[in-house]
Order: sequence, then structure tokens, then C-alpha cells
Amino acid sequence: MIVGLFLRNFKTYQGINYIPISDKENFCSLVGANGIGKSSVLEALDCFFNNKAWNYNSIVKKSGLKTTRPHIVPVFLLGKDEGTLLDHKDKLEIVDSYVKSVGKADASNSSIMKAMDEFLAHREKLIKYINIDEYYLFPLGLDCENNVSFSVFNSKKLAYNLKVSDEDSEKKGGLENDEFKSLLPIVTSLKSTIDYIYIPREIDPETFTKLETNEIQALMGETLNEVLRREVPDSKVREINTSLNSFIDKISEELDVYSYRSPGSRQQNLKKADLYQLIIEAFFSIRKLHKKLGSNWLEISQLSSGEKQKAIIDVAHSLLKNHRDNTNNLILAIDEPESSLHMSSCFDQFDSLHQISKDCKQVIISTHWYGFFPTIDNGNATIITQADSDHMFDLLNLAGYREEIKQSVASSKGKLPYDIRLKSTNDLIQSIITSSIGESPYNWLICEGSSEKVYFEKYFKDLKDSKKLRIVPVGGAKEIKRIYYHLATAYEDFKNEITGKIVLISDTDADLVDYEVKDYPNLICKRIVGDSKNSNTKLVSIHSNPKSPKTEIEDSLSAKVFKEALLTMKGDEWPTLDFIQNIDVTDNQEVYFAFDLKLSQAEILSSFLDTDNHKYIIANLYVDLLDNYPDETPTWISEIYSWY
Repeated sequence: MIVGLFLRNFKTYQGINYIPISDKENFCSLVGANGIGKSSVLEALDCFFNNKAWNYNSIVKKSGLKTTRPHIVPVFLLGKDEGTLLDHKDKLEIVDSYVKSVGKADASNSSIMKAMDEFLAHREKLIKYINIDEYYLFPLGLDCENNVSFSVFNSKKLAYNLKVSDEDSEKKGGLENDEFKSLLPIVTSLKSTIDYIYIPREIDPETFTKLETNEIQALMGETLNEVLRREVPDSKVREINTSLNSFIDKISEELDVYSYRSPGSRQQNLKKADLYQLIIEAFFSIRKLHKKLGSNWLEISQLSSGEKQKAIIDVAHSLLKNHRDNTNNLILAIDEPESSLHMSSCFDQFDSLHQISKDCKQVIISTHWYGFFPTIDNGNATIITQADSDHMFDLLNLAGYREEIKQSVASSKGKLPYDIRLKSTNDLIQSIITSSIGESPYNWLICEGSSEKVYFEKYFKDLKDSKKLRIVPVGGAKEIKRIYYHLATAYEDFKNEITGKIVLISDTDADLVDYEVKDYPNLICKRIVGDSKNSNTKLVSIHSNPKSPKTEIEDSLSAKVFKEALLTMKGDEWPTLDFIQNIDVTDNQEVYFAFDLKLSQAEILSSFLDTDNHKYIIANLYVDLLDNYPDETPTWISEIYSWY
């Protein structure tokens, strides 16, 4: 994947800039005001991977290419076991080792100091999130004349270590252009193995979605020629030629001394390439994307601007999920996917993009809509701002972005947007409220985390279409509280117009997040809590009793299904979970009351669930097993269902 990018004198970026993009998350966003340089990053990568024309900074016109030397140098993070790079292992080891050990003292001059500082800060963040020794971390790109470039890393030390010249490289200032040639095969390998698809904001959706475009064929993972080779094999071409030649022979017999022939003594048959081209022109080219509306099909050109933009993402998502066999080498870049969309549709668009990121190597978007921040539990956002004429970059991990923003505000030399926390919440609140108004409203379920979303997505699967239900995890009870207060304020202004249901569900934590909620008919805020008297979970208002015992969603699920999920997963690494096998459960019992664990056993189970990503894994196992237990639906789940 691409974790960062060095740009020199490209579009809005003057001098050498380092833009951090990811700390190993697949969903990456570039966020900032219009004209700040978001799309320049996506466009530069398109130039590198797809050989598009470069768009130089204005200083290039004044000083010339020889002086300004524009370059585009992505920083790659690739697993050491990725087969496509094994042929270049020796050189990659050298560059990787140098990049991981380089420090401020290695910055050769003041012109690269700022970019080097940005990279070193980003490298520290990568080390925090991943075991960096398992990956190659290396910058490798091109300059404006297609020479290989290391950007700020082209130093005496690296040149000496690579030993690509017979001369004593340690005495020079770094590699010369002709010495870079031995590294060109690595660049070629990267460009040939990574499919980079860029969808600019001003793209014509009608043209883009045609099957014969390179972008759609890349999304499919196969070209139309490859499709035709499969569907119209050599034997079929020979059969057509045989039949056509038989027809010509028959005509020749009937014409006696005349015959229809091709020039020369050897008669030309229909070639595969000719046939494929004819089929593409006569069959595929006349077909345009249509959307089904009721019993009718509407051509994409007749859709609204927002619907066209949505169609592009829908098509990409469907092809990646349902058609393309291997998505591991695909990077999808989209410029302002929210463009022309109604505010109420923005959440769906970004949710689709987040899902796409799980099916490919990386998704990189540019946007100035912040509403997805509270809803993405694994992704990155690079906030781009300007201080004087300098670009500044703050990379946030969206799983804990509020805390990171507090730290960034204190340390950033740039000017972070006045309050990203407020803007991201406001954008989401606006999306929820506006979509909940009207004759065909969206309905919303706001929950704490990603594992809760997995369970709710399964239990309320049919409501997603029939009631346009959207389920949003926001990262804990404190965030639920914050969002409820914002929603309640907006609800007061629109309560006579809101027709959809907005439901917020929290756990009962040991340290309860307590606050007053009002009894609104279409804004419902509840907490799950175990009811010892009736041996089940009930839904209560946040500030109501009981306020104990501590109750998480895992405590309130079907004991029968949850037990099977635990036994499916525990394996040899957790032999201390053997006691689960001996627990007797009956129909329609919930975990907390059926398991009735000793304190030591409860601690073991809690430790297991809190380790690594076990809660999320168990959630997916649970919902897969749930189809075998159609009657195992907790009563509190049925109660929420009834509200919609």
C-alpha cells in the first residue's frame, strides 16, 4: 500500500512536500478546503502509475525543469513476503534499512528539512501501529524526465550502500540519473502489479461506466478481450471461418468462372482480433449503464448529478465484490465522492467506500465532508491546511480521532479547521436529521462499536431495505451522549417534520455515562441492562434504574449461539476456555444469565474478548451461526425491531 507521498513542484505543491496518507489503514481520506491540494495528491499518483501528463507548479514555468526538478515519489509499505518483489529483494533490503534508520542529521540541506521532519513523524506513527520489521518501507518514484527518484533520501550513504556505480559513490552527493537505471525494474514491477484507478470529480459518469473503458475493465479484473477469449474460444472462431468459407465456395461454384477472394494466393480468414473488435464495437459499445426504477430502466444520462455520482461508487463496489477474483492489488482513488449528493445520501456513499476498502488494497479519497469521521472505526484522515504559503499535514487515525485532534491542536504548526470534532459531528447530525424527514425517510440506529453493528446488521437485515435503516457505530457511550445532545437540539426544531426513527443504544458500563434523555416519539435513547428478576435484558432510559449490573451486548445475546461461536473460535491458544463446553444452556436464554460464571471464569472470558480483535471475530461467527437458530432472538432485540 501507499502510506505517504513526496511531491516536488507539482500543481499546488511548491518545493518538496511530504504528505502522510496512512498508518496501515486501507481507508484513507484527504480532508481540507477547496483548492488546498487534495486532488493534486490523487492526480500525482495517477501520473506515476498510469503515465498521465504532469501538471507542474507555476514556479516551473519561471525557472525551468532543470532547476526545479519536479518529482512524484510514493512511499510504499509492502509485506516482505509479497512475491512480486522477491526478485528485487537485495536492493529493497538496503533502501528499507536506510529509510528505517535515517534521522534529522541525514537531511543534507535546509530545503528538504521540513519534508524530512514530516516523514520522521509519520514513521514514528507507523511504528506505533504496526510491527514495521514485517514490511518493506521504501520511497521509490520518478522525476519529470522519467528518471528514478528517492526524493529526500538520495544521499551519499544510500548511494554507497547500493553500490550501483563503479565510482566511489560515498564521495558524491548521491546517485546520478544514469545510476538510477538499475532501479527502474523495481518501479516497472510496482506499476505493473498495482492497479491504480483514479476517478476525478469532473469525470463524465456516462463515459466512465461504459464496459470498454480501462477503468471499468480494471474494476472487473479482466479486459473485454480476455472475456471474449473465454466466451468466443479458438474453436468457435475456426467454426465461423469454416462456415463462411463453405458459403464462399458454394457461391464460387454457382458463379462458375468468378469467385469472391481476398488479394493474393492465400485466402484470408477472419482473425480473432478482428472478430473481438467487431463484437466490442457492435455489441458492447452500444450498451450504456441503466438503473432500474420500478419496472423501468433509466439510462445513466437521465439521472441527476448526485445519482450519477452514486452510480459510479455502486458499480465499483458491485464489480469488486461480485466479479473481480483478486482485489489485493487494487488502489481506488476518488475525488470528492460527495459531490452533487444530497446531505442525506453522504453517509451511504462513504459507508460504501469504507466497505470497498475492505475488498481491495487501498481506497484514497479527497473530501471536505467530515460527517464520516464518527462512523469509521478503522481508517485515516489527513487534514491538509496552509500556514502562510506552506502546506501542513495532520494524519489522524479515525478509531481515536478525537483524542488525536486534541494532541494535534496542541502540536500542529498548521491551522487545523476551527474544530474538526464539532464539524464532523455537525455534518453527521445534519445527514441524519435531513434524511429522517419526508414521506420515505431513512431510519437510524446509533450504537457504540463495530461489533455491535455486526449483530444489529444481522438482526435487522430486512429493515435495511424495507425501512432504509442505517446502523452507525460511533465509538463508545461518551460519543453516544455527545451525539444525542446534538440530535436533541436539532430535533426540537424539526420534531413536526421528522418521520423516521432515530434510535441510540448504549451498554451499561461499570462507570456509567449518565445523562438525562427526553421522551421523544422519534428520537429514542436507551441503555441495555440485565434484569435479574426476569433473567433477561431490558431497555431503559439512560438515567433510569437499574444502573447495574455491567451489561455489554455480548451479555445480552442468545447463550446457545454465543456458546457455539466461542467453541468454534477458542482453539488451542485458549485452553482456559474449556469450561465453556460444560455450560448447559436452554432455548432463549441470554449469555449473562445462562453462563452464571465464577468470578475467575468471568475474568478469563472477559480477557479473551478484550484480546486483539476477538469481539469482532466472535460477532461475525455468531451471525453466521444465527441462521441455524431462527427462534433465538432476544426480547430486547425484538423490542427495538418493533420501533421501526
